[in-house]
Amino acid sequence: MIMEAFYALFDFWILLAMLAGIAVGIVIGAIPGLGPSMAIALLIPITFSMQPIPALLLLLGVYQGAIFGGSISAILLNVPGTPSAAATALDGHPMARQGKAGRALRIALFASVFGNLFSCLVLMALAQPLASVALDFGPAEMAVLIFFALLVIVLLGGGSKLDSLIMVTVGVCAGVVGLDPISGSPRFTFNSFSLENGFALIPVLIGLFAMSEVLVQLFDRSKSDVAEAPIPPVPNSHVGWLDMWRMRTTLLMSSAIGTFIGILPGIGSTIPAFMSYGLARSRAKEPERFGKGEDAGVAAPEAANNAVTGGALVPMLALGIPGDAVTAVILGAFMLQGLAPGPFLFRDHGVEVYAIIEALLLASLPTILIGLALFRVAIHVIRVRPRHLFPVIALLSVFGAYSVNNMLFDVWVMLGAGVLGFLFRRSGLPVPPLLIGLILGKPLEQAARQALLTSGGSPDIFVSSPISIGFVALIIVFVAGTQVLPHLRNRQRQL
Repeated sequence: MIMEAFYALFDFWILLAMLAGIAVGIVIGAIPGLGPSMAIALLIPITFSMQPIPALLLLLGVYQGAIFGGSISAILLNVPGTPSAAATALDGHPMARQGKAGRALRIALFASVFGNLFSCLVLMALAQPLASVALDFGPAEMAVLIFFALLVIVLLGGGSKLDSLIMVTVGVCAGVVGLDPISGSPRFTFNSFSLENGFALIPVLIGLFAMSEVLVQLFDRSKSDVAEAPIPPVPNSHVGWLDMWRMRTTLLMSSAIGTFIGILPGIGSTIPAFMSYGLARSRAKEPERFGKGEDAGVAAPEAANNAVTGGALVPMLALGIPGDAVTAVILGAFMLQGLAPGPFLFRDHGVEVYAIIEALLLASLPTILIGLALFRVAIHVIRVRPRHLFPVIALLSVFGAYSVNNMLFDVWVMLGAGVLGFLFRRSGLPVPPLLIGLILGKPLEQAARQALLTSGGSPDIFVSSPISIGFVALIIVFVAGTQVLPHLRNRQRQL
């Protein structure tokens, strides 16, 4: 199957889609205010008429390229294009002020490619075996697994745990709108035939990530325009294999941190980027050089945040559980292409999945070449004022939402999700937990109800198999390790 998938890559349109996705992602990531979630949500309608492999490689190329692209504006302007690039700016921007912008950009590019390679190898090694194990899951095991995933999002998603809990609950409630999966009776449809299938995922994605950003930019006029900031020159600078070899331990450890934290649902790439930066600083012989333009201070967060891409795809492909907001958007694209992520994906569409993973591995060399070629272009791209882009984004949002089912109702859903996303963001509430709750709400309800019907209503079924018992024990250990023990330690310190 792996060789068959490799042969499937010898197609001009697949190569073109992959290269176009990487280039578009780098450009979008370099523009402060945009990001991979918005870009992928807007591009999904374009992929409707494409074959599954080039369509998904286009979106995944944007994902990989945008994570690196965020470091360009972080290094040159000290304005991260993506949240995870804030760690890169700590040493990248001081290097740029010292006239070493070219060196900082090249280190960021090479570290990003290394992180991608590492995580894609882990993805290829773990996803299929994990999916094979998941084939043995019954409704009770799936219900406990999904509950555990939502619990991780609430407790480790960053920010207020209460805010994350509220948003996950809102998402789960929105996910149960439509026909009852057991009885078939309508719920919360308000006699609307259009709501009987629930909220279409793509219009909600476009509204939450694209239209809400348009509204944020429209009402937030106090933001300084980064296009007016002076951009340091980018002289030619050589970064050789020997320079990267000296940082091999940092690159390996940072990539491992990014990959395995990326596997945990809902954490994202910002936390592992800062964790890797802190680890690299603590291991350095001269930690005082960090924050003043240290090479490892650029390489560590870039390797970590790019390694998250492959790690986050592991639970999405194998279990149908998105690892972060971007993979939640990509999960919607997989479903539209008829490739439903989960335990049966590798069994039913193994060639397509392996072709996508192999293409991500082979994209390393093109990423280096495209990144080096776009350094000069990115200087002009980051001068583009976001307010000039968002009217176009608003129009694309409307057309994209309508094109899903050719229904005006989907446009209203997109606009409603955009307004709600705007209100939530202005209130400081995180949007990604809502999206993941929306995706996992219906499978959670269906699995839990099927399990209870099987057991005659007895909750004992959730602790009746070794797999479900293991997950329940993992939940107890996880809650104790993240909540109870820190609380007890604080009490001891106060005493």
